[in-house]
Amino acid sequence: MASETPEAQEEPQAPTHEPFSMKLLSTVQEHRSLNGLRHNDHLRYRQYCSRRLRRLYTGLRFTHGKTRFKQVPFPENIEDAKWVCIPLVQTERAWAFGVQLKADNAAASADNLRWRRHSERKFRKAHFYAQHLESVCKVHFDQRTQLEAEAYAAYISGTWLKERENWAEAKTKLARCKKLCEHFQLGADQAEAAALRTYLEELAPMLRECRYNLGEGEEEEDALKVAAGKKIAQAVQGDMVYRGHPVSIPSDKIRSTVMSCLESAKALQADTDSQDGGPVATEKYGELSVNFGDVLKDVRGEMMAAGADADIAEWRIAEAFIREVSIGLSAERNLMLLRGHLAKMDDIEDVNSIDSRRHCRPEEGMRFCELVKEDLAALTELPESSGEFEAALTAYKKVIQDYRCLYLALCHTAIGKLLEAAALLDLLSNRIEEAGNEGPLPRLQKLFQQMQEPLQSRVARWRCRVLVLLAKAHKKKQESEVEEPTAAEQTKAKQDPLATFPPTFRDVPCKPLLFDLAFPCIQPPNLDEILPKKQEGKGRQAVAAVAGALGGLGSRLGGWMGRK
Repeated sequence: MASETPEAQEEPQAPTHEPFSMKLLSTVQEHRSLNGLRHNDHLRYRQYCSRRLRRLYTGLRFTHGKTRFKQVPFPENIEDAKWVCIPLVQTERAWAFGVQLKADNAAASADNLRWRRHSERKFRKAHFYAQHLESVCKVHFDQRTQLEAEAYAAYISGTWLKERENWAEAKTKLARCKKLCEHFQLGADQAEAAALRTYLEELAPMLRECRYNLGEGEEEEDALKVAAGKKIAQAVQGDMVYRGHPVSIPSDKIRSTVMSCLESAKALQADTDSQDGGPVATEKYGELSVNFGDVLKDVRGEMMAAGADADIAEWRIAEAFIREVSIGLSAERNLMLLRGHLAKMDDIEDVNSIDSRRHCRPEEGMRFCELVKEDLAALTELPESSGEFEAALTAYKKVIQDYRCLYLALCHTAIGKLLEAAALLDLLSNRIEEAGNEGPLPRLQKLFQQMQEPLQSRVARWRCRVLVLLAKAHKKKQESEVEEPTAAEQTKAKQDPLATFPPTFRDVPCKPLLFDLAFPCIQPPNLDEILPKKQEGKGRQAVAAVAGALGGLGSRLGGWMGRK
């Protein structure tokens, strides 16, 4: 702190590199989910942060001595974007430690004051690390990364202030983070939007707690939303309406582009209805989706340029309207592909033949069903999704699920699983319902009604065919059982241990090991009875004679040698 002198602040050194770019919020959420926080294991995540911080120190040569700790200041001029990960991981480690202590204190039988103060100190430490992260991003990173660092620092600071029960300041910080996350969510892809929704879900109970302790309610935010809706209604242009909200586009250039795209979409829909679709119409849908994608990029660029502090309520409604139209066109295209595939399936009678497999395959129909389900799920994620709208989309999803069940039964039929196919078709024939009433998306409602009307007849037709195949297979099996079994089948039946129960008795050969075990109990034969006694006497006499002769010879030699 003492190093931050006025002289050092008057002459800041300009960076010698291009501004770096990093998606901090989505990166943090990804590392959290992969290292323990998916299961609320903050200890594991804190240990991961310690290991990663050590790797960053080693890789960036930001060491602090070998034997004795030596404080090394953070470099002012950095040439690698990885340097910003050091304060980021330090913040995450301190935050995870604070949450771990708080959870342990909540799970204990009695409130531990030391643990509570320890957790507050860790949150305070995370707050200072987040401020350092924000200051580094303001110098070396682009505008979007600076705003993400500001949102992250506001989230950490709001958590610390909430623990200290500074409700007013905590509410200000958390509201700022929520506003920035909603701003980033407008131009985010699918993965980043999911991470931002996680942040918004975490912020909602924290803001609710702050408002409760301040004695406030939800009326203020509702009043702000109503005021924004009135402002948009006053500036309405044309007949563009998004779920009850009139659409106003501030930019004349983008407005003219959107109007031309909408006219092209209406003309393409009219041609599709008259010609009943085709490959040419599918290509035109693709070109139109590309045009809407370019318009969305322009709208999001204007929103990011306006900043989070500007009033972009009009841009929000316009962006949601364009996304809804674009997703609706994608759903129409996939429905047309599905209808074409169903028309091909109606022309064949047996899905097992090679010609039918070459003509069309049931797996392709399942893929088209999955694409339509993804488009319907994307429509549900758009803002201002009311209960009526979600109920209508649920009815659309049910139709697609029915067709997916039909295709799954056909896939089972193609590989010979007739029982599974018959069970699925029986289930499907009982759950088909009539087409619903008019929904919030008239174009999609019309297409789904056209698909649902022939569903009953298609299911009945394929069910009859599968039952016929099942009856043929059963009859063939009975005929094969009536015929006399061959020699190999008889041998197999004899070898089958379950053919006759209980089994008959049969001789089992003894193992030689049984004789080895009985060997000590066997008495050896008496050899004395075998050898004759006469031979034994003669042998003894011969031995005695030899011994006597040798004794006499020895005495004679001794006497001779003893003479003088």
